[in-house]
Amino acid sequence: MGIVLVVAGHAERGLMAANIARGAVWHVFDLGLYTFHMPLFMLLAGLNVAASLRRGRGDFLRGKLWTIAWPYVLWSLVQGVLLVLLSGMTNGHGDWSALAKIGWRPISPFWFLYALMVYMVVVALVGVRASVLVPLALAGIVASHGLDGDTLVHQICYQAVFFVAGVLAADRIKALRARPIALALLAMAWWGAFLLMPIHGETPYLKPAALPAAAAGIAFVLMLSRLLTGSVVQPLLVRLGRASMTIYVMHILGTAGARIVLTRLHLPQQALVYWIGCTAVGLGLPLLAHEALARCGALVPLGLAPRRRIAPRRPPAVIVMAPSRG
Repeated sequence: MGIVLVVAGHAERGLMAANIARGAVWHVFDLGLYTFHMPLFMLLAGLNVAASLRRGRGDFLRGKLWTIAWPYVLWSLVQGVLLVLLSGMTNGHGDWSALAKIGWRPISPFWFLYALMVYMVVVALVGVRASVLVPLALAGIVASHGLDGDTLVHQICYQAVFFVAGVLAADRIKALRARPIALALLAMAWWGAFLLMPIHGETPYLKPAALPAAAAGIAFVLMLSRLLTGSVVQPLLVRLGRASMTIYVMHILGTAGARIVLTRLHLPQQALVYWIGCTAVGLGLPLLAHEALARCGALVPLGLAPRRRIAPRRPPAVIVMAPSRG
């Protein structure tokens, strides 16, 4: 569900940048979605940190280098090259110099992987200690109040509180029970928090005033996921979830490609139809690619799946024969 929201958001922003999605309703949708969909992803990223750290800091960091840092570098280069080659066809303008700056200036949307790697390094150094992680997260929230724009520093400061919440409250989140009445209450709580949220500056969803809306939106999605357990849509959601890294690194190519094709076909620019089409392609093509790569064993080399841990070999069993009597 989280990856669906990510793709839907980027499809919508692509259409707004192309001046296809116009009007106040799209701006409200954009702001409402961005209050909680990336905080949700950050919280989910923290759920298994404590369990992974029990294997040791070295093993933990090596795993994160492979599943976060490596796909960040590889797919930043892939998307950066394609942006340069497709300049004039997409909303963005590629620049070869951007490829040399990915060490400190991520290519959209890979800021998430960059920020996540920063968090993983910090938690590896300090451990799962609320006495350290909570003050760091609160300091980030305070700092975000004085920052503007959709910058890497701003994202790292603001999103840290959600990652820390996922790390420290993992057991409670995993034990969440389905309560239908809570879904309606959480929806109303999000709407109320959203209406009360001040809208100032370029990114009001990265300010402390957006925290209530973020918390309510996250809780709504978590509760909805519990209520959908065992439903007819669960198998599809599970497939999308397992392919979430592949979808994340490839979806921009799908949404932008679908928008270009629809535009070149001179179809009536119905924003809602374009948005649904771009979102579907942004999810569907990477999902098919994920399953094809899985069949040929290419997910791990491309940073789209963790390497399997090799269990230590056990010494051969020694069979001791007891002397027979008689």
